[in-house]
Amino acid sequence: MIPETISLVERQLLINQCKILSVFGDSTERALNERRIEILEKGYTGLYQKVFNTLYEEVPISVYKEVESILKMYSHINDSIRLLTGPDKEALDLGSLEFEGFDENSGMHYYMMSYLVDRMDEYLEYKGRELKSHNTTSLSKYNKMLNVHREFKHLKREKYSLSDLQKFVDAVQNS
Repeated sequence: MIPETISLVERQLLINQCKILSVFGDSTERALNERRIEILEKGYTGLYQKVFNTLYEEVPISVYKEVESILKMYSHINDSIRLLTGPDKEALDLGSLEFEGFDENSGMHYYMMSYLVDRMDEYLEYKGRELKSHNTTSLSKYNKMLNVHREFKHLKREKYSLSDLQKFVDAVQNS
């Protein structure tokens, strides 16, 4: 979030940083930092977005934990599906269990997942895949599935049987 006000001390620290950066930057960066210095020196609060335009809003820990839980749940589901026989796979509505990604337009979940997959090299099964869900209900679907996952986690169950996987399908379809 871009601040609406900055204390004099914080403004002076930012001005000093911009002065240092302008020494090391090229002419474009120097001009950018000179504008930032002027905005900060004169206290133009309406222009603070020009000073902080490279920063993103913080992703709350709750979003990280939710994305991490969903991706871990899907790791267990996908590992379990790979162990099923052909007829067992055919007995399940695998389409309803498919990971659709997150809705990019609703923000933080998508960007957190993308960072974990693409930059942190976690959950490699999703690397290189299109994971922008255009379905605004995907998060709701995942939360229904997480309820089932938590039950199994409480039972210390890491691999799911056909009937376990059917509980995930039922959770998605019956609500």
